[in-house]
Amino acid sequence: MDGAPERNPLGLVVPAFVITLPFDYDSYLIHRDLSEFGILIFVTKAVFFVLYLLRSRFAWHVGFGLTAVITALALLLIRRGFKTGEVDCSLRHFLEFTIAAPLVLYQWRIRERYFRYIQNRRANLS
Repeated sequence: MDGAPERNPLGLVVPAFVITLPFDYDSYLIHRDLSEFGILIFVTKAVFFVLYLLRSRFAWHVGFGLTAVITALALLLIRRGFKTGEVDCSLRHFLEFTIAAPLVLYQWRIRERYFRYIQNRRANLS
């Protein structure tokens, strides 16, 4: 088992970002008052995917920052939805929150492991 290649710890973040794309589209791009956030989230996810494929050290930073922003934004939108009585909208944001909150905790836990993974990959390539 020592010769087995180490898996990228951010590998679980990629499917979570793909799964949340419909939530992002529905929550941010459809509503005019949140379209700027939606564009920013989609662009940031694209940057994350590119950095992830390049095995960049900054992929963790972009992914963690984006997940933290989505978590905070989902909480604010849940609060706004309950205040205005839009329960179905709040449920959508609550589902997004249930994905984003554990994901931000997971990313925080794996940060050192990811940086070691990147360092080992670069050492093996040189």
